[in-house]
Amino acid sequence: MTTTHSARGLVWIDTQSPTDEEISALVKRYDLHPLVGEELRNTPSPAKIDFHKDYTLVVLILPVRIKKNGSYTVVNREIDFVIGRNFLITAHSDGIDQLEYFAKIFETNAILNKDSKIDHPGHLFYYMVMRLYAGAYEDLENIRDLVIRAEENIFSGHERKMVEVLSELSRELIDFRETARAHRDIWAVMIEGKDKILFGDEFAPYVKDIRDEFTRIHELINNSRELVGDLRETNDSILNTKQNDIMKTLTIINFIFIPATFIAALFTIPASYVPLVENDTGWAILFGIMVLITLVIWYVIRRKKWL
Repeated sequence: MTTTHSARGLVWIDTQSPTDEEISALVKRYDLHPLVGEELRNTPSPAKIDFHKDYTLVVLILPVRIKKNGSYTVVNREIDFVIGRNFLITAHSDGIDQLEYFAKIFETNAILNKDSKIDHPGHLFYYMVMRLYAGAYEDLENIRDLVIRAEENIFSGHERKMVEVLSELSRELIDFRETARAHRDIWAVMIEGKDKILFGDEFAPYVKDIRDEFTRIHELINNSRELVGDLRETNDSILNTKQNDIMKTLTIINFIFIPATFIAALFTIPASYVPLVENDTGWAILFGIMVLITLVIWYVIRRKKWL
C-alpha cells in the first residue's frame, strides 16, 4: 500500500509492503538505482547509509516494544528512507505507530500551513526520525518504570517473583541495545560526509541533533541495564540469605531433636538388660529426660541467638 503526502512542493511517499509494480514505478519515476529498488522490496537489510548523486539511502532498524501473548517483547522494524532533493520515500513491511502519528501531524500542519521549518525533504527526514526516536524513548521510559516497580517489590517480600520479571526486562534492554547500536555509525558517517549530503552544511546541525537524541537513548539503555543488573544482584542476595536462613532453621531443629532421638534409639537396643525399660515408670522417666534435654538445648540456642 502506497500513500502520498505533499505540501509546498515536497512529496513524501510512504509505502508499506510494496508490490513489485509499486517499486518499479518509484524506481522509474525518481531514477533510482536498481539496487535501491531492491532495498525497498521488504528484503531484510542491516542498518546502513549510501550516498548517491541525487539522493541518499538510509536504512534504519528500529526496536519496537509490543505486547504479545500477554507479555511485552521487542521486535525489529526496518524502515528504508530515500531522501531526494524534493521527495522522501519511506518503505517498511509492518505498520509503525510513530510513523502513522507523524503522517497525521504532517497532514494537519500542511493543511493549516503552520510549520515553516520543513523547507526540503531533509527537514522532513529529521522530524520523522526524531518522532521515531521519541517513541523508542517512551518505550524505554516504560521499561524503566517497570524496573523501579520491581525494586519496590524486591524489598516488599516478592523477590521470587521478581527473578522472572528482571530477566524479561534485561532481555528487552539487550534487544534494544543490539538493534540500536548501528545507528551511531550511521549518524557519524552522515556528519563526516556532509559534503555529500544534498542539502549542504545547513543540514549538518540537524544530523548532529539526531545523533544527540540517539546518544540520549543509548545512555538511557545503559543506565537501565546497570540498574537491572544491580537489582538482580540484590535480589539474588536476598534470596540466598533467605535460603540460608531456612537451611539454618532446619539444621537447628534437627540438632535440637538429635539427643532425644539418640536416647530413644539407645533404649530400644535388644539386650538382656536395658535399664528403666521394665520399670513401670520407665517410659515416663525416659520421656522426661528427653524433654528436659530438648528444653536445655533450646534455651542455649535462644541464649546464643542462633535462632
